[in-house]
Amino acid sequence: MSFVDTLNNLKTTLESNANLQAFCQEKWGKALTVKKVFKQRSEVLIGELPIVLITRPERRSEEGLVRRKDNTHTVRLYAGFHQPDREKALDETIGLEEAIDTAVMADNLLGGTAANTSFTSSQNDEGLFHPVYFQVIDFDILKRA
Repeated sequence: MSFVDTLNNLKTTLESNANLQAFCQEKWGKALTVKKVFKQRSEVLIGELPIVLITRPERRSEEGLVRRKDNTHTVRLYAGFHQPDREKALDETIGLEEAIDTAVMADNLLGGTAANTSFTSSQNDEGLFHPVYFQVIDFDILKRA
């Protein structure tokens, strides 16, 4: 099984998570769009928000037990939304991050396509591009070969 299958499962997980979609509908009146891409944030149109862009910038390989080769993939999610009210932006940034984390970690095996998934870090743009807000959320996904 390819790591592409794992990424496809992650995409489906985010698209179909009822709580995450409900959060987006409640806050921005739109469904969340999820894409696997190599796309710069500057290329995202306001009409596409809220959005999660899935990338895989790194793979680390380690020899596992019994000559099994394990690969840890860094999966980076770029999550963005449009919010004209600066007073709401921080709460919505945190809420979106928590909803994404809950959706991903509900099945840390990603439908049996991964050996483990763990949150590693997140960072937001601190409103630099108001009224559009983005954050990056990193997960490490262990894939056994």
